[in-house]
Amino acid sequence: MTGKKTAMLRFAEEIILLALNDETGKLHRNLEPKSLECAVAGAMLMELAFMNRIDTDVENLMLLNTDSTGDPLLDEVISTLSSMGKKMPLVLAVAKVTLKASGMEQRILAGLIHKGILEEKDSSFLWIKGERTYPMIDGKDEVEVRTRIRKIILTDTLPDPRDVAIISLMETCKLHRTVFIGEELSRCRNKIKQVAAMDFIGQAMLRALELAQENPLEELAHEA
Repeated sequence: MTGKKTAMLRFAEEIILLALNDETGKLHRNLEPKSLECAVAGAMLMELAFMNRIDTDVENLMLLNTDSTGDPLLDEVISTLSSMGKKMPLVLAVAKVTLKASGMEQRILAGLIHKGILEEKDSSFLWIKGERTYPMIDGKDEVEVRTRIRKIILTDTLPDPRDVAIISLMETCKLHRTVFIGEELSRCRNKIKQVAAMDFIGQAMLRALELAQENPLEELAHEA
């Protein structure tokens, strides 16, 4: 008897899994400000690109199809893009969606719980309210993501577009140390950057974070 085939995870689900600490079930403490929100936004845009709902070049994002995707989160992103017109600067689109991404993270976590990949625990003790944590049930899906990344970066395997996308998301959050150990990182750092730069949305995520160091993302998004 064969087991039930697990559906392919969305990019946003994969980057959330990488961002969770295996031992604590909490987000890694060394995440840079706004980096995970920016990565979630980029992940949503990447998903829409693979669905041929948007197209991108090095500077612009073009909205091709505003029909419902059947995914409420992706439909919210399409609605946000629609308010900006059919063509917009890619960095501004990333910034605009990033402002909504913090509200999406809990819904992505809820989806991973529903799929049986995470479980939710409350660390409250007596009257002291604790944090919710999200330990992985068996870690299989996260291992698969890490294995894909390691195979591309540490071997001569050519990355396919989905591999490039997840490596770009990892680069945005600087989650390299959750995938590579010891001297591996120093040996492969340049290759990570090279692969991440192959994705236009990945480039825009990094640019948006750079700009956010000078001015709030709210100001950048307002320009849209």
